Amino acid sequence: MNKYEIVKTTQIDGDFEGFDDEILFKLVDGSYWIQDEYKYWYHYAYCPNVNILRANGRLYLQVVGQQEAVPIRPISDVVESQIDGEFSGWGGKTVYTLTNGQVWQQSTYQYDYTYSYRPDVFIYNVGGGHKMQVEGTTADVRRIK
Repeated sequence: MNKYEIVKTTQIDGDFEGFDDEILFKLVDGSYWIQDEYKYWYHYAYCPNVNILRANGRLYLQVVGQQEAVPIRPISDVVESQIDGEFSGWGGKTVYTLTNGQVWQQSTYQYDYTYSYRPDVFIYNVGGGHKMQVEGTTADVRRIK
């Protein structure tokens, strides 16, 4: 990775499951970063060390010791909460009540069964709407309460 300059080395806060589309990364310093360009690469690690890199005016995220890097940008106003009860994945227009009192509804059809009790939730605005990330899966949502 000779063309990149290391801006800082830090750590992902929690599970890392690779790159996909508009994935949210929370770092141990409390900052949030969003994948800024589609690239799929699966790599599981718990709290891996990562480099924030710079090249040609863009920032990139790279897991230390791996060659893959993806463009990222900082993001703020992330809602971090938990599902209030059971999460059974995405079912179409499913409504999700969070422990912070907010209520969100899936806004585009996607079916993906994943079960968890009171999982952590991250909701963030990607410009054209909101995404909810739960248990390594992501869907489009809109707030209804």
